[in-house]
Amino acid sequence: MAWQTPKTNWKQGDKVNMQDYNRWKNNITYLRELSLEVYKAYTLTDMGTDKAYTDYIYADEINTIEANLAALPVHTYPFVIGEQQTYYPNQPTPDYKEFNRIESACLLIYNNLTGQISGRKRLSIRLGGGKF
Repeated sequence: MAWQTPKTNWKQGDKVNMQDYNRWKNNITYLRELSLEVYKAYTLTDMGTDKAYTDYIYADEINTIEANLAALPVHTYPFVIGEQQTYYPNQPTPDYKEFNRIESACLLIYNNLTGQISGRKRLSIRLGGGKF
């Protein structure tokens, strides 16, 4: 699974499609995998398979994305990513501000993790490479 550049310029009236949902889900999964290079192992709640155009997005699936996004700073660095929201069936859905928060949080965590990984100190020599 590859990192997909988040859309951080949501505005009122923008429509959400399955590609957006799949990007959120897959980027969070990617961030977990990336974080395991520098942090201890942990798990996230399963977010299921990618959605197709015939599928619907349900409140519990958005809540799982919210919960997993909130879990990343708990297990890595305590990034400030805004307040986790909870959604209910047949109630108001996330708006463009919430989509910007989710995508901006993913980008913040991604940039920090890639910086931590590239900034790790490494020895310039190989130990144990010769016979004595």
